[in-house]
Formats: sequence, C-alpha cells, structure tokens
Amino acid sequence: FVPVSARTKEGIPQLLEMLLLQADVLELKANPKKLAKGAVIEAKLDRGRGPVATVLVQEGTLRVGDPLVCGMLHGKIRAMIDDQGRRVEEALPALPVEILGFQGVPQSGESFLALSDETKARQIAEHRYNKQREADLAQSVKVSLEDFYEQIKTGETKELRIVLKTDVHGSVEALTDALARLSTDEVRLVVIHGSVGGVTERDVLLASASNAIIIGFNIRPEAKAGNLAVQEGVE
Repeated sequence: FVPVSARTKEGIPQLLEMLLLQADVLELKANPKKLAKGAVIEAKLDRGRGPVATVLVQEGTLRVGDPLVCGMLHGKIRAMIDDQGRRVEEALPALPVEILGFQGVPQSGESFLALSDETKARQIAEHRYNKQREADLAQSVKVSLEDFYEQIKTGETKELRIVLKTDVHGSVEALTDALARLSTDEVRLVVIHGSVGGVTERDVLLASASNAIIIGFNIRPEAKAGNLAVQEGVE
C-alpha cells in the first residue's frame, strides 16, 4: 500500500519503486522479439488526426507500419507518439503510445494484436463484424420516438433502447449513467451500445436490428449513415 497524491505529487517516487519491486518479485517479463499485442487504454476521434488510440504494449514490439486488429476494427500504424509528444518508430513492452491508423475508434479496454499481413487483419475484423451482425439481427422491428410514445400510453412497451455515440470515452460513461437515471417505473432507458466517433452505417444497422434510436453527443453522422438511417427508418 502506497499513499499518493496527484495534486502534491506525494508518494509518486515510492509508488514507482514499489511497482518495480513487485515486477521483480513476481518475475513479470515479456518477449520483445515477436509481434506486439496489448490493450487500448483510451481512444478518441481527433478532428485533425482522425481516430487516435492510446495503447499499452504488453508483449512484443509495436512498429510503425504494422497491421493491427482490435475487436471489429483493423488498421495500419501511420504514426506513434510517446508520452512526451515525440514521434517514435517502435514501442517495446510496458511502453504506452498514441497510435494513428485505425479506420475507426476502438473501445477502451479492448485487446489489440499486430499481424504480419494487412489482408489477414482486415479478414479477421470483417469476420468478427459479421458474427456480431448476425447476433444483432435477431429482431428487425423499427421504432420512432413518436411510435414509442404511443406504445407507452397503451402499455405495449417498457424499454427504450439507445445507440450512443460521443466525442470521447468519458462522455460515453457520463451520458450512459445520466440516461440510466432517467428511467422510470413506466419506461426504462437502455444503452445497448456506446462508443466514440461519428455515427456510422454499422451503428444504423445495429439500431435497425435492435429496435433502437441513435443519440449523438458532440459528433456528426457520416453522410452514408444519414442516408441509410432514412432508408432503415432509424431516428
């Protein structure tokens, strides 16, 4: 146990020392001579740079140009920035870096894996998406807020499903909590999916399949997504 204060910086050196000691006692080691894998710490949609993910390399060495797969997303690293804001060409185990190159914004906590072939990364991501899509297509009834209001009055429904898209992950968590608190005995609000970035075609298809509406916070929908929403009858 190490008491620390972010404000006064008390205990920070002792915490770092304790981390090193524990790593030594537990013999925590990683092989740097392999393709990298690790976890996404935070991710956001930067207006100037596009999708940006802060990742922690847990095994292997991550290099600029490496193809990546993370959940249902894939990409190829265009640039990496360390914690000092400097561009780096590679990241060894235990090093956190910001990476640019994902075609979308990954989820915080999601695992990533570097591959030797970009085509393989795309195939894995597409396979995962198709499997998720199949699971989401269990039902296909659309809903509008006007219809939903009528259903509440007649007692036909008690749940409003929401697909939530925001600018940063902190907003996802805050808004999910705020929406949950709006639930009443008559109707319950359920966020079935929350993520960072503009509203995409995938979001519209998910909302269509899940009988949900889409709420965006401080973001804009992609043009194709807007057109698809009209076709699918998704609000």
